[in-house]
Amino acid sequence: MEGSDRDREPSDANDLSLATRREIFGRVKDNPGIHFSQLKRDLDMETGLLQYHLRELEEYGALESEEHQGKRRVFVARELNEEERSILAVLRYETTRRILLYLLENGPARNGEIAEAVGVTPATISYHMSTLADNDIIDSVRDGRATQYEVTNEELVVQLLLRYRESFVDRAVDRIIDFWG
Repeated sequence: MEGSDRDREPSDANDLSLATRREIFGRVKDNPGIHFSQLKRDLDMETGLLQYHLRELEEYGALESEEHQGKRRVFVARELNEEERSILAVLRYETTRRILLYLLENGPARNGEIAEAVGVTPATISYHMSTLADNDIIDSVRDGRATQYEVTNEELVVQLLLRYRESFVDRAVDRIIDFWG
């Protein structure tokens, strides 16, 4: 009995025609910024095998990866600029995505408002806001003694949410897309 493409030795290390590499590439193309562990789960692939194929795809120039908040994020090479990658990387975190969606729907808001709406503690919001600010995705605006937060480039965030809608599986994304669509 013949083995699957996944089991056979590649004849050419850069061969994108291998079913496994096509599968990996397709998953990354549909889910830019996907992290290694999620890719491994989605493809039901052994760690070493996935690492091998990712390394080969990166050496070939088809994929690129980068560390973001302790997770290795994978992107199709040359498909997105640095700002888009940064936004997509944070959108992969559910709480951060909910924060951005809240700000897109409601405009500038204070920490406490966001915490109440998103259902997490103000300390959790502060952590995520710090990350978002470090990545230039939000701005903080002083309003007297309070600080309000707003999305820096609303248009780009919405554009990315629309383009990669299928890769975000939550109703909040659908709501904001309906609102902006």
